[in-house]
Amino acid sequence: MVDWIEIRAVLRQRAVADAAARPLTQRNPGEGRSIFVARGMDYAESRPYQAGDDMRSMHWQLLARTGKPHVKLYHEEHAGSWHGLIDMRGPMLFGTRVRTKAQQAARVALLAAGLQALASPQTLIACTLWRADGLHGRGFGRGSVAVRRLAAWLMAEPLPAPGAVAGQDDRADRPREAFASWVKSLLAGQPGPSRLALASDWSWADAQTDATLWRVAAFVDVRATRVRDPAEIELPAMPGAWFEDAAGGVCGWVELDSAARQHHANAAAGAAAARARALRSIGVPLGEVLTPENAAEILQALALPARTQTGSGGLAAQTAGAPRKPAMPT
Repeated sequence: MVDWIEIRAVLRQRAVADAAARPLTQRNPGEGRSIFVARGMDYAESRPYQAGDDMRSMHWQLLARTGKPHVKLYHEEHAGSWHGLIDMRGPMLFGTRVRTKAQQAARVALLAAGLQALASPQTLIACTLWRADGLHGRGFGRGSVAVRRLAAWLMAEPLPAPGAVAGQDDRADRPREAFASWVKSLLAGQPGPSRLALASDWSWADAQTDATLWRVAAFVDVRATRVRDPAEIELPAMPGAWFEDAAGGVCGWVELDSAARQHHANAAAGAAAARARALRSIGVPLGEVLTPENAAEILQALALPARTQTGSGGLAAQTAGAPRKPAMPT
């Protein structure tokens, strides 16, 4: 509840600022009036012509080839849809300051959903929790009411204790394959999402993940946020600490002298830069959020330049006028 109160206050301030900055002559055609914006541009299939069909939908090539009149059917374009993914698996149940990475990822997704509802009240809001037992999604409707429903869902979600499943759920769930399967099922629905917000530490991502995101980023406005704990960036100054490798099970005392701390900082910086370059090469902007940061600081991290101008449609609306798809890195 405390998190929601903080985020709601930031969203209200943003709404007031946006209203003050919006020109009086600005118009948003159709806002708040209709769920459907057109007959659609995404071709689905053809069927034989029936009396009363619009002649503009006539499939002339099929008529010339078969000699029988057919019309084209299109997927109906709905108002845009926003879908968030919150990583709550074992590696995210870590935190040394204020909250765990999983909790901060939930705050990031909630704030991003609120910003989307402010920008377009007719946007469909949905979210998926990525837990150790799989991916669980739910839709919440449209506008500010949907954001409040999402907040209530997240507040009711139990969070395992740190270390309870760390190092075990990754091997069981096979995160890369699970992520690819989730994306495939998400985009199989019609219409597909027009915006996708992903909150994780991205420590599990590899070339297979990049390939999956590369295919999605050609049609959907994908935003990624990396959530990290300060201890993952720079180890605190301590005489010694007991470390346990969750993946290999190796344990032992490590003296955290200046050389060890510097080595850890260099390795963390190199890994973070490599992940940012990989996502940038496939057209996915990456924001950085630390676990102690408040909602106002998260808002700054989410204020990334848009890769594409997102319309009110789904996948079909993103193809028209979109920039060229970045080359898939080898």
